[in-house]
Amino acid sequence: MIKQISRQIKKIESKEKKGAYGQWRREFCAQYVPLLDRIRKNTHTSLGEALAKTGERITCQKGCTHCCFHYVAVSLAHGVVIVDYLYENKGLLKQFLNNYGRWHHRGYDVANSIDQIRLQSLSSQVPVDRVIADTRPLSGRYLDMNIQCPFLMDNRCYIYDVRPLACSGHYAVSPPDWCSPTEQQRPTIHHLVPNDTDLIDIVQLSDPRLTLYELSLPFMIKKLLTAGSAVMMNEITQYNF
Repeated sequence: MIKQISRQIKKIESKEKKGAYGQWRREFCAQYVPLLDRIRKNTHTSLGEALAKTGERITCQKGCTHCCFHYVAVSLAHGVVIVDYLYENKGLLKQFLNNYGRWHHRGYDVANSIDQIRLQSLSSQVPVDRVIADTRPLSGRYLDMNIQCPFLMDNRCYIYDVRPLACSGHYAVSPPDWCSPTEQQRPTIHHLVPNDTDLIDIVQLSDPRLTLYELSLPFMIKKLLTAGSAVMMNEITQYNF
């Protein structure tokens, strides 16, 4: 099965890199990655300045992977960049494929339920508080199932350089052990979002729908690898957001 999927991915990669679309894709990734780095630095600096006033500090440490068991969504735009990174690092692509089957078996159904609620909210303008209320129990169930992200290996994220903003904007300021789902103490977590300027810049890189359309990280990457971003861009035209 892996060999068959690998052949399919090679065909898709070839199509993705050809012609005018391939040129657009290369230019898009070349602009997105530096902007991604800028956003991370800006959010990290902003949090650091805020914590300095309270005497707190970021306690996240290398090798601490508690947050790598949460449901994480990624935009189509960011997914294209992650896939481009995998194209350039075939060993990591192979590792993802090896891990994906286990994730799909355990996590796909719950993740897909969350995805569908979020997508329906975009096309029908459901209030944000309703979306949160509907997805929070599912996100909690996902975490309780202890489903490891398929990009986690040897206690490290192997797409760390291009990891989703949901991951790079997730900081603990309480003892790292408190983040464990078995710990009775509740951790203090800061969820950071880019500032207005950074958000506008990243949206303006392409069709805004590429940034608004999100799926669970593993499924988005698998779909991009096996169907291609061009196909998925055509799919999002059905949504009225």
